[in-house]
Amino acid sequence: MADSNSVLPQIAVIGAGIFARTQYIPRLREIADLVVLKAIWSRSEASAKAACELACDFAPEIECKWGDSGLDDIINDHSILGVVVVLAGQVQVDISLKMLKAGKHVIQEKPAAGSVAEAETALSSYNSLNSISPTKPIWALAENYRFEPAFIESGKMVKDIGDMMNIQVIVEGSMNSSNPYFSSTWRLR
Repeated sequence: MADSNSVLPQIAVIGAGIFARTQYIPRLREIADLVVLKAIWSRSEASAKAACELACDFAPEIECKWGDSGLDDIINDHSILGVVVVLAGQVQVDISLKMLKAGKHVIQEKPAAGSVAEAETALSSYNSLNSISPTKPIWALAENYRFEPAFIESGKMVKDIGDMMNIQVIVEGSMNSSNPYFSSTWRLR
């Protein structure tokens, strides 16, 4: 880890569910010399504290935040430059937009939005941030497939083809009751 955390960018994780605990916290541990995990937020105190416990070995000064006041703390903390939004799909866009309006860079887990209409409204809101600040924060979607060689090559081919009306990609993945995400509350809605 670096000698002085004050020179490293500080981030927060918004969400403390299965994916945040099993994927994001271990990856952030791997890059602890590049970024400081300042806070983890969850709706509930118990969930936030459980996730913070997993990160305290590489982020000993991590702040545990929960509920509306904890979210407001992160929004108003100017030392936090970016956030990772790892929440149920139904609330991700609203929280991401709040963070972006506060000037924070956002990496948002998929899905990007619940519907095309919600995505279009969110993009419109994001694009309007130019009028608020001279430098618009970055909003990225954490979609792992965009770097897959088959999709990169397909993208090149589509550019060569020209105007298209529709592209359909069918990807099959197994999901059964032994998968930890099978019974997630957001999946059951």
